[in-house]
Amino acid sequence: MGAVIAWYNRQLLLARRSGDQRRLEELTAQRQKCVEDQARIQDAGPEEITRIADFYTELLAELEASEPPAEE
Repeated sequence: MGAVIAWYNRQLLLARRSGDQRRLEELTAQRQKCVEDQARIQDAGPEEITRIADFYTELLAELEASEPPAEE
């Protein structure tokens, strides 16, 4: 979950720098959902924790695959 939030933080920074307000709003909402899930996991049972962890593992893979390659 932390890795997904960190991904959103990096993308938010890029969106701010580019002035892309629509992307900024979209990323902010998605990051907020992650933060809420992170808080919710505190009271979750083992099955729910596993489900959430699996979801965020898959989401991180999708997010990283959608990123353009870094420029050297």
